[in-house]
Amino acid sequence: MRYFIVFLAILLSPCYLYAEGLSTLIEVGKAQADIAKEADEETNNFSNVKKGVEGGRLKSGQSKVDIRKQYGDPVIEFTKEQNGRETWIYKSAASSFFKGAKIYLYFDDNGILAEIKTAGSGK
Repeated sequence: MRYFIVFLAILLSPCYLYAEGLSTLIEVGKAQADIAKEADEETNNFSNVKKGVEGGRLKSGQSKVDIRKQYGDPVIEFTKEQNGRETWIYKSAASSFFKGAKIYLYFDDNGILAEIKTAGSGK
């Protein structure tokens, strides 16, 4: 009986390894789909902000709440300690933080858009 159990364990172990490998591949596929979805969202938000700036619909005086609602989340949000000014950065997934098109939105202490700057080829 003991030999039968050992034989059965050896016989079934490749199935277990196959199932384990398959579940890993499925998880990798899901992760890649999530990455692609986030990249698409990042690029879409950048495109919408760019169109808003170029069309004059996104301009100084608008609130952070309204901008986020209309254009989506920025890639990065941070506040400079020196002046307390909050900055949002929008970029496409094809751009890095060192190269490519980016749009910077600067907000005052009340959460109102004070300034817009573009960098790279996003002008």
